[in-house]
Amino acid sequence: MGAPLVTLTELKTYLGKTGTDDDVLLASVASNATAMAENDTGRIFAVSSNVTHRYSTDGQRSLVIHDRPYSDATRVVTLQGVTMTEGTDVWFLTDRRNPDVAANIQIQYYDTAAGDWYLAHAGWFDANLDSARLRGGTPNDLVVVGTVGHPSTPGDVKAAVLELAAWLYWRAKGGSSSYVDTLTGTEVDLSYLPMAYQVMVKTWTIRTAVAVV
Repeated sequence: MGAPLVTLTELKTYLGKTGTDDDVLLASVASNATAMAENDTGRIFAVSSNVTHRYSTDGQRSLVIHDRPYSDATRVVTLQGVTMTEGTDVWFLTDRRNPDVAANIQIQYYDTAAGDWYLAHAGWFDANLDSARLRGGTPNDLVVVGTVGHPSTPGDVKAAVLELAAWLYWRAKGGSSSYVDTLTGTEVDLSYLPMAYQVMVKTWTIRTAVAVV
């Protein structure tokens, strides 16, 4: 996981805190909130570089992948061990929620009438892409290396993670109580995750085809 989606300063401002007594706890909940958001949605929001994901295509023309910037000059894609060329024989498709990232990859043309789709790949012969086994795919046949995450955190994700981090902080400070009063006197119900966070999870959740990281 990359850096937390909310900074210590942002979280303290949200909570109305000025002292440093709880800085360690606040940094911890900010990190935990980011991890929860990514685990609950199956997304990668925080940016990290030089990350490798291996996928089993199972013979599909396209599949869901982890979030990657739509454009990344460092990215390398290989299929069956052969390096692919973006825009020629592999395509990253923009995500409907954030056009700056891709969460889908296409590795074949959608021309089902043509049985020689593999000819679009420059290295089809070396990769043996005309083999019958490609109809079912081989394990970990697609490898993507490069930057992961969102170049800038979407507003609704940022707000939801900030609210979740504050909720985790209040829960840690509230002990066994189901309710806690904030510094502004607002009573917070600790029995349920914040509604903004729940809506964000429902909106952003995907299921990737990842096999190995």
